[in-house]
Amino acid sequence: MQGRDYCILCPIPITINNINYKCYMNPQDLIAKLKAQHFTLIEDLTSALGYLTSQEGVESSVILEILQKFKSDLIEHLQLENNSFYLDYFNKKSLMNADIDNEQEFHEKMNDIGTEVMNFLDKYSTPEAMDDNPSEFKSELSGIIDTLKLRIETEEEGIFDVYLSM
Repeated sequence: MQGRDYCILCPIPITINNINYKCYMNPQDLIAKLKAQHFTLIEDLTSALGYLTSQEGVESSVILEILQKFKSDLIEHLQLENNSFYLDYFNKKSLMNADIDNEQEFHEKMNDIGTEVMNFLDKYSTPEAMDDNPSEFKSELSGIIDTLKLRIETEEEGIFDVYLSM
């Protein structure tokens, strides 16, 4: 996301690791896009879980394709969230001289969840990995879905609303 040396949503430059970032959306459009991505992410995973619970003998390769789509969708979402939303959010908070320690801690927890999900995807990156212990795979997939739903709810009913009110 290299571009101008300022974020079009913010009055000061945003430079991280010598890379200049800019936001491409107004806050309402950015939040709408993030929420749409949230819906797609949950839809991806519940589709995979649905295959596991409704069809006996479903090919693991079908579920793997769904998980690969989910991973691609997740990477796109995390890039937008981290490179646009959180950068702009923290920038606005710092301009207000607001204490951002709690929000930074929240963001770190969100990153930890992202790492946990990626570890799950790496663990089950082949049909054989799913087939070796299908009940463990199903249990872990259900846990990932629950974790993501909680993360999404926390963002959408918390920090997103705060962001839109700034």
